[in-house]
Amino acid sequence: METLDKVLTFIEKWGVGLCLALCLICLNLSVITRYAFQRPLSWPDELSTYLFILMIFLGASASVKTRSELVVNALAERFPEWLRGLDLFQHLVRFAAAAVITWTGINFVQVEWEMATYSPILQIPIFLVFCMLPLFGVMLMLRTVLRLRGLWRGE
Repeated sequence: METLDKVLTFIEKWGVGLCLALCLICLNLSVITRYAFQRPLSWPDELSTYLFILMIFLGASASVKTRSELVVNALAERFPEWLRGLDLFQHLVRFAAAAVITWTGINFVQVEWEMATYSPILQIPIFLVFCMLPLFGVMLMLRTVLRLRGLWRGE
């Protein structure tokens, strides 16, 4: 489990950092060509959109590890003795949502694979873009299992 945590952390940290760096480069390139050369490029905008989506998914997975996801803690503050049960419920709901995201993402990838559609500007297969959904779902499920293990151990 330690190895899994290290692998996920590596993917999340480097993935978010790389996506952010590439987004900044693409958007700066787009602004420079638009205003300095009066010749706007369209591909950096599309690429930065896909990179931003991937960055959000990786960050959401990382937020589970650091316990920085958005939560409504009104019940936990009102009934502190329910905290462990509420945490368990939160993790189980997240796991179910991640399973739905994974299943739906796989279906989307299959449909896009069969349709053989391409992105409008970059001309990359759209199924590659939709592969982010099952990837995110699996990472979120693994992170949730690690958190449930920590909850079981009292961490």
